[in-house]
Amino acid sequence: MNGMMDYNKLPLLGEDISENLVIPNYVKIYDIIFNLIVEGVIKAGDVVPSENKLADYWKVSRGTVRMAMRKLEEDGYINKTQGKQAVVATHALQYKDGFQWLFNPCIENCVDTIDEIRGSAQYQPCGVYVAHELGHKKPGDLMVLNNTNYFSNGRQTANTVTIFDAEYIEKYQLDINDMEKIREFSAYGLYRLAKRAKTVFNVLNADADSYIAGISKNEPVIIVEEILVDEGDKPLSYVKHQLLGSKYRFSMERKSHL
Repeated sequence: MNGMMDYNKLPLLGEDISENLVIPNYVKIYDIIFNLIVEGVIKAGDVVPSENKLADYWKVSRGTVRMAMRKLEEDGYINKTQGKQAVVATHALQYKDGFQWLFNPCIENCVDTIDEIRGSAQYQPCGVYVAHELGHKKPGDLMVLNNTNYFSNGRQTANTVTIFDAEYIEKYQLDINDMEKIREFSAYGLYRLAKRAKTVFNVLNADADSYIAGISKNEPVIIVEEILVDEGDKPLSYVKHQLLGSKYRFSMERKSHL
């Protein structure tokens, strides 16, 4: 973390524009903190003062501050830590790199910084479902299955299962026993090779078979299943991400059909 925000230097709540246009105080508080984030005055990891301190400073109720904090959290600008402190989110300005762009969501979309990645890889025959999804493969064809776990501050936040053609080991000068190379290829290299992805989202409640260690039963898990496709429209790999719902946020530009 970078430090504690100095609330004594925060702007005061401004006057309303006119008697006929009254801006709620929670909106004013939201706008003050939002502007400080956008302008870079407060940065990712900075701790936001407690609701009590801010309520005293702005001479408003704690409920007013809580509402502003809740809206900032909903919009992805702050994140609550395990100790219930509010900090500026790692990807507070995520609209600049929304999910419409190809990158590994386990790393880029986590509200905290991913500081550790672990994995294991093995050769495995291709199953019927993956063969069908990859299109050009047949059940029984030799594939590489890479299992990757992502961590932030000691807690696992996500898991990825990546399946790709065993021929890639030689083609991209990989070594099945060199986990650093396999991990880099799965987490980054395949996304650099891909030109588009067929992606499906789903949300499920965690159960005993969850790939995320330490997750509570019925805690939301975001499932992102995708086929990465190269510029020749040939499937590169099958990828399934399981993301801890409380730790991930996605932004995306959407357009009208008209």
